[in-house]
Amino acid sequence: MKSIIIIAISLILFTGCSLKNKSLVNNSFLIKFNTNYKALKNTDKSIKINRVKVSNTFNKTHIFYSYKKYKLDKYSKNSWSDIPSNMIFQELKLIFNKSNLFDNSNSSNTDYILNTNIFEIYNKIEKNSAFAVLNLNFELINTKTKKSSFYNYNKEIKLEKNTPYYFVVETNNAFSTIIENFLKDLENKTFKN
Repeated sequence: MKSIIIIAISLILFTGCSLKNKSLVNNSFLIKFNTNYKALKNTDKSIKINRVKVSNTFNKTHIFYSYKKYKLDKYSKNSWSDIPSNMIFQELKLIFNKSNLFDNSNSSNTDYILNTNIFEIYNKIEKNSAFAVLNLNFELINTKTKKSSFYNYNKEIKLEKNTPYYFVVETNNAFSTIIENFLKDLENKTFKN
């Protein structure tokens, strides 16, 4: 009888130690722009892309959600792989290079300077729906005239499912749409001859 109890306890201990604890799984997500926008004509202008400014509230590796106005919570097992300002800055540089709209340069002597401000980036949850909220603007500064042009974008996209993954997917889709529209606006309006 004593040996049966010892065997039973041993089996429970070994089985318990070998089970995968799913509660320890952490997901790390990227901000990636998915656009293949290519300008029809290069402007022969140079642009400096400044580091992206993200509201201090949201410029953390935490992914935030909100059930109530004025209240933010963070997902405990899901996070950004880096702070949003770093990921967005890298994506902007990559997309601007691929777009062929500008002769890209990060030197101090450029025709234009691009400032990007992210005011909000979070998962908004209301009743039976969830939304990816993205509020940002671009400031394009002409270095010769010192004139600034502002491009404001405010997106609230309904999520297929209320999960951090679907939030990230829709946030990336929103960024992709915004940057493509921004580049088209620059090509068609700002630099139209």
